[in-house]
Amino acid sequence: MKKQRYKKTNTLDVGTMVQGTIGENNVSNLFLKNGYIVTRPEVDLGVDMVVCKPKKWGNRTLMNKWRSIQVKYHSRVSETTYGHALQVKITPNYCDYIAIPMDNEKVIFYPQPKHMKGKRYERDFSFMDKDKFHDRGNFQNQNDRRWAKDFYELPN
Repeated sequence: MKKQRYKKTNTLDVGTMVQGTIGENNVSNLFLKNGYIVTRPEVDLGVDMVVCKPKKWGNRTLMNKWRSIQVKYHSRVSETTYGHALQVKITPNYCDYIAIPMDNEKVIFYPQPKHMKGKRYERDFSFMDKDKFHDRGNFQNQNDRRWAKDFYELPN
């Protein structure tokens, strides 16, 4: 049998539906802590939640930027020469952001490109390990846009 490069990150002994619900709860709690309004649909058709950051304008509250989010809690990780690579398989959806909750209470918010909406694809995110990468100067085909630390900010 072929050796698998990527190993699953989740060690929970429950089904994928329960894992997804746990990931959705983690992401929605992060939004609620930061003052967002979170709505979750009754039926899951690819949109896991819709969020909005309300803004005050005088006595009025403006809620005009609603963002749709799909949460991907099930992912795979691989050891690399610079640290770790996290691979996420994204199913066809029309969301604005893909949210990937991590174990350390951080969440990667990847803005989905318009040309990829409705398509199945994979994305890799890199985590640099200082012990492995202390003296190397080149990234060996590593795209700078995919460092996970660049995607920790909440959508506005």
